[in-house]
Amino acid sequence: MKPIFSPNHAFSFKEKIAKYLLEDGGVMNWSVRNKCILMLILGSSVHMIWIIWKVFVLLSPEVWPWVNLPLLKLQLEMNILILTVFIALIYPCSAWRKKAWVQQCLPYVSVGILVMSLCRDGYVIGVLSPATMITYMSLLTVGLVLFNRKIVYCALIPATLFLLVCGYLGLQGQISYGPLFNLHTLPYQNMFWVLTMMYFIVPILITCLILFEILLSQWRHREKLIQHLSQVDPLTNTLNRRSINNCLEKLERKPNESYALVLIDLDHFKRINDQYGHDKGDETLIQVSQALSQIIRDSDMLGRFGGEEFLLILNHSSLQQAQIIAERCRQAIQQLHLYSESGEIIPVTASFGIALSSPSLNSQQLLSRADKALYAAKGYGRNQVKCYQAELFTEPKPC
Repeated sequence: MKPIFSPNHAFSFKEKIAKYLLEDGGVMNWSVRNKCILMLILGSSVHMIWIIWKVFVLLSPEVWPWVNLPLLKLQLEMNILILTVFIALIYPCSAWRKKAWVQQCLPYVSVGILVMSLCRDGYVIGVLSPATMITYMSLLTVGLVLFNRKIVYCALIPATLFLLVCGYLGLQGQISYGPLFNLHTLPYQNMFWVLTMMYFIVPILITCLILFEILLSQWRHREKLIQHLSQVDPLTNTLNRRSINNCLEKLERKPNESYALVLIDLDHFKRINDQYGHDKGDETLIQVSQALSQIIRDSDMLGRFGGEEFLLILNHSSLQQAQIIAERCRQAIQQLHLYSESGEIIPVTASFGIALSSPSLNSQQLLSRADKALYAAKGYGRNQVKCYQAELFTEPKPC
């Protein structure tokens, strides 16, 4: 398995991830100002839908018997007024975006006006009508996703009480239920009423479905990203130690599959950090991981096992094959071209320890054998490959 990313620099990877999570992550990560503008645009769209419907009714005398024309004209004026307010509020969102009080107050103002206007419209068409119920639920779910709960509940709790009281008083006959319609002349199966409900419901449902799809897509992508980040080393973009252990546990459950472990330790790495700085140390680790990833097969796995240690898991590999791959890796590391700030060549070498799997060994025992072989490679002078032979219990044998 090759590294998922091919970094040019370690920090570019971190910066891209941070930029995605904090800035470019879609609606969820928008600023409060942008979310307020979104709510104002949605509110304006709803009132435009209302205005279009009411103008249509006023221009259609055949439906006048089913509506309260004086109230409809009054509501049309209210919709135009509220639409103007919504559009006017977009300006301070942009012009005064850096003012602290704007950031604090605008969410309450925009959400509050939107909820109150929808409650008023919900009452005039009937609080138990399908359009009112769907609008209420959509507004609740979208609001809770986009804004802090405190902002949403400050508007929705009074709105819920208002709708409940209006519904109760309407059912008791103390106030008119759905005063916009002449309900005594408007049977439920009336096509005008049905089409009116569909006209209000469909745009709200489509808008909410689009928003939910955007949010769910972002959540899914973020989950995959977080899962990936938990599996890789952020500096070298190779598997981290946790992922390596998971791979070894999976291989341990398949005792019939042979594989080899190659433990790699960079020689005198502390000297590079101390003499040339940690930036050069990081650059060394990155170049080493890139060199190793270009040599191993697609079926193999590469991970950063420790500070300057890497581990290769060579699947379906014999000891001889593992030795050939390790030797190619050793030569590739030795041929790396690293230079200090003054142009001095920074020598880089590594020692290798190889151990071959066996049904009688668990992953930790195999790692212990690879570590012993690595220790022997260092003892023999570093910058070489050593293999652990099963018949030698105390000392690894040179390959």
